[in-house]
Amino acid sequence: MVMLAAIMLASACQSGQKGSPVLIQDVDNIESTGFESFNQIYHLYPSPVEMLSVIDMDEVSFNESLLNPVERADQYLDSKTKSYILGIYMTDLAYAALFGRHEETLDYLETVKSLAEEININEAVDESMIEKARDNVEFLDSLYNISNDAFINVLSFCEKNERSNTVVMLSAAAFIESLFLAVHMIDDYGTADKMLQHLSDQKYTINNFMLFASSVVSDDPGVESTIKDLEKIKSIYDGIEPGTGEVSIKSTGDADVNQPKKLVISGSGNASQPSLTEEEFNALKIAVIELRDKIVTGKL
Repeated sequence: MVMLAAIMLASACQSGQKGSPVLIQDVDNIESTGFESFNQIYHLYPSPVEMLSVIDMDEVSFNESLLNPVERADQYLDSKTKSYILGIYMTDLAYAALFGRHEETLDYLETVKSLAEEININEAVDESMIEKARDNVEFLDSLYNISNDAFINVLSFCEKNERSNTVVMLSAAAFIESLFLAVHMIDDYGTADKMLQHLSDQKYTINNFMLFASSVVSDDPGVESTIKDLEKIKSIYDGIEPGTGEVSIKSTGDADVNQPKKLVISGSGNASQPSLTEEEFNALKIAVIELRDKIVTGKL
């Protein structure tokens, strides 16, 4: 059952491509009783870049007012709030990078570096990464990759240093910020099929995340409060119809034995995917904005 949830999560990384194959890392080692360690979610939980990659930049304009200003970074004092805000800023970094906003990308990258160091996530984002961003400001793909590398490096550092509690908090905030940006890109429910499908697919993301968060054994009250903070959004997603079509899953090999196996997941059309009603979308938007505002104002 856990393996199926992990597999279904992969569809969230390629939202809007109905019936398209999706490749994910091999998940054969996930135990049926739950995640053995958070490194198993490392490959299964979509990064902010993946969460936002559904944006059609020909139709949507960059909106800086949606982002949490870097000037606020000094306002966050305790480690729990800083962990949350690191997730927020990493998503804002991804958003700026996806739109090729050079100055904003550098600003958010430097803020992510500083904030990560404040909560002792050292060397995940270093000066060489910032210099690389400066040297490649004209190349959209480079900014995109640097943003993604920053997120992966932070998770990798936490994995090596047994900081699963930090991963829970920053990943939750990154997810909320991604939803926050997504709901603000929908002006008309009737004409936003691609973005609505992307939001619907996050039913699997939050299910997988809550399973992971619940498996974390920690004395940090931040983990328990994070789960509680997400309950309202989780309940909305629980009410969304999961879809009735068939999903086929098959393994594919690679000629290079050093490469991981892949799983190919193919849906049978629209019916195989969850869908948001207009009422559910409106409820989700309200809940996401409410929680995000609490995070960025330090009220959690």
